[in-house]
Formats: sequence, C-alpha cells, structure tokens
Amino acid sequence: MGVSALILFVLGVPFAIAVHRSILGSEVVELQSTAARTLSEILVPLDPVELAAVSGESDTPTPFSVYGPDGVRLFGDGPPTADSAVRRALAGNPASTTDGEIVVATPITDDSKERVVGVLRLTESLVGANHRSRVAWLEMAATGLAALVLGWLIAKRLAHRLSQPVIDLATAAARIGDSGALVRAAMPSGIYEIDTLATVLADTSERINEALARERRFSADVSHQLRTPITAVRLRLEAAQAQDDLDMIGSALDDLRRLEQTVDHLLAMARDAVPTTSTARLDQAARHAVNQWTSRAAAIGRAITITAAEQVTTRGSIASIEQILDVLIDNALHHGRGTISVTERRVVGGGAIDVGDEGTLIAAADRELIFERGHGDRHGIGLALARSMAEAEGGRLILTRHDPTNFTLILLDPAENDGAH
Repeated sequence: MGVSALILFVLGVPFAIAVHRSILGSEVVELQSTAARTLSEILVPLDPVELAAVSGESDTPTPFSVYGPDGVRLFGDGPPTADSAVRRALAGNPASTTDGEIVVATPITDDSKERVVGVLRLTESLVGANHRSRVAWLEMAATGLAALVLGWLIAKRLAHRLSQPVIDLATAAARIGDSGALVRAAMPSGIYEIDTLATVLADTSERINEALARERRFSADVSHQLRTPITAVRLRLEAAQAQDDLDMIGSALDDLRRLEQTVDHLLAMARDAVPTTSTARLDQAARHAVNQWTSRAAAIGRAITITAAEQVTTRGSIASIEQILDVLIDNALHHGRGTISVTERRVVGGGAIDVGDEGTLIAAADRELIFERGHGDRHGIGLALARSMAEAEGGRLILTRHDPTNFTLILLDPAENDGAH
C-alpha cells in the first residue's frame, strides 16, 4: 500500500500539472481560432469607427482590442499601451500569455505590402480553464483512490496468501519440540520458498524423530539385554565372595566385559554405526552362545545341545549374531520347555542357525506378530530387537516352526551382493 501510494503521488503530481497545462493550451488554441475569425472581419487601414461597428455586430465572437503600429490602443478595453504579448505580435509573431488571464495577440498585416499595421488582442478569463482542471483533478483523485482500494484488496489477499502458510508452518514446527513429526502439507502453498522450507523442515523433523526413536529403542534394548547378564554377574560375585573363588571372580569379570561389549554394540546399532563389511564364523558364534548359557540352563533343570560341524563364514558382526542368539536362547529358557537345540548349517547363498525348544508358540497365523515390539507378554521387545539386528546385517530372522518352536537366523555369504536376499 505504501509503495502504491508513493507511486501515485510521484506520478500523479506531475501528471496533474501536465493536465492543467494541456487544458490551458487547448484554451489558448481555441482563443487563437476566435482571433483568426475576428481578424477576417477587420479592414485595413484601421479605423476606430469601423472597428466599433465590427465589435457591435451580433456574430462577433468576443470583445477585442486593436493596437496601432506604435503600440497605442486604437479600440477596445485592453491596456492603453502595448503589453508583452502585443509587442511580440508587432514584431510579426503571434503571441499568447496565461498570466492572470489568457491573452492572444495576432498581427494585422497589409495584404498588399505584407507589413504589420496593427495587433488584434483577445482575452479570456482563467475561470473556465481552472474549472476544467479541477474537474480533471477530481477524476484523477477518484481514479487514484480506486487504485489504492484495489491495491489494498490485492495486498490483503496477497498478505494472507503469504502469511497463512508461514503461520501454519510455524504451528507445525512447534510440534517438533514436543517430539511430534511435522506433517507434510497435502496441498503446497504454491510459493516456492515456503514450500521448500516446509519440505526441509519435514525432512528434518523426520530425522529428529527417527533419532529420538532410536534413542528410545536403545534405552529399552539395553534394559532388556542387560537384565539377565547383570543378574548372572551379581550371583557369580556373591558366590565368589562367599567362597573366595578367584576363578569365579575371573568369570564374573569376563561377563562384565561382555556386558560392556553389549552396550557398545547396541549404542552403535542405535547410531547406525555398525560396520556393514565385517564377517563372522557361525559355528564359533553358536558355540560361544551355548557356552554362555549352559550353566544358566542347568541351574533351572534345562539342557542345551549344539550342532555346529560346518565352518560357515557369513556377512555380519559377531557381536550382532551373539546378541541375536542370546535373545533366542533367553526366550526359549523363559518361555519354552524341554531341551534347547542350537544348530548351525550351510544354506544356499550363506548360512543359518536354528534355535528351537519343545514348547508351542502362538497360532501359525500370528507368527509375524511376535516380532512386533510389546506384542504379548511372552516376547516383549527381545524378538523385535533380534530381527532389527538381523536385518541391519543384511540377514533375516524368521519363525520357521511354531509347534514345537524353532527360530532361524539366516545370513548371507560374504560374496553375495546386497540384492541377494
């Protein structure tokens, strides 16, 4: 609005002056035309009596004055002696002025000798020209006001169009601080800069929420994975304290180092910092896991058997594989029954480890639900964590049999490309 008003003022004032001058110019031209018609009625030589007769005729356009070659008034009510316009006309040039009134002075020439013998002077009041100018100015002002109103309407609509997407974006962005994702607009605003900002904020909020979700999962995963090992370490240390058993203390320290490795590995998983080019021997991972759990299983009257005759090397982190096997064996100890079997074998394109027990899982139709976090009271988050770690290593964790229960961890051969699974 300010720009529009400034433009109207800067352009309007000179235009108003130009309009007034144009009106004065048209009045002068009209008066000059009247002078030409009057001049055709005047005879040379100039005679005041004849001039009075011409002035008295009914078709005489307007009162006039006539001056002789010496600049003295011969007839009319003009100045007694020549003014500036008359003097210029006596020099042979038609003249006009608009100072105070409109004055037109036209030379009167002798047709035979082409010499100036007098000057015809006509005058007209500025009242009519000023009136026409005021009317034109009022029309210009009305037009300018209408332009300002139109500009205000356009500015209001444009301001709303510009500000509303920003307000909506600010409201949506405020939810990022409340751990809420910024919802992408179904319909873009059509303003490139705002739409670009909305896209960047939406992408950023998704990354922030994904990072927060990973941190929350890390906290839950750590609490889940450390509960049993910490209990075991505490029991070992209590027994070692009672028996003063250095071997048992050394075993407890080994368990503490393993706990430290577990925390480091889970933290790397949460930060997507696990190397994707590492390899692991499945037979070694299976034996290590069974050795860790044999005494705990025996303490509750359960047995663990292992079949790991083949040396199968696959892609994946040994820490991830051991974590997955810990989840599966712990799940079998707490929720299964009978003997727990751990079988390492070679499969087409890689290797696999089966962990089974003699218990019965849920219905076959719900075999995928057990991998969802928090589904049921049997599975908690352990199986969801195990599957996510397997997929992070490019493998799969599936329930291959539900009665009796059997889980299978499948990992790819190092030579297989990423699309092989």
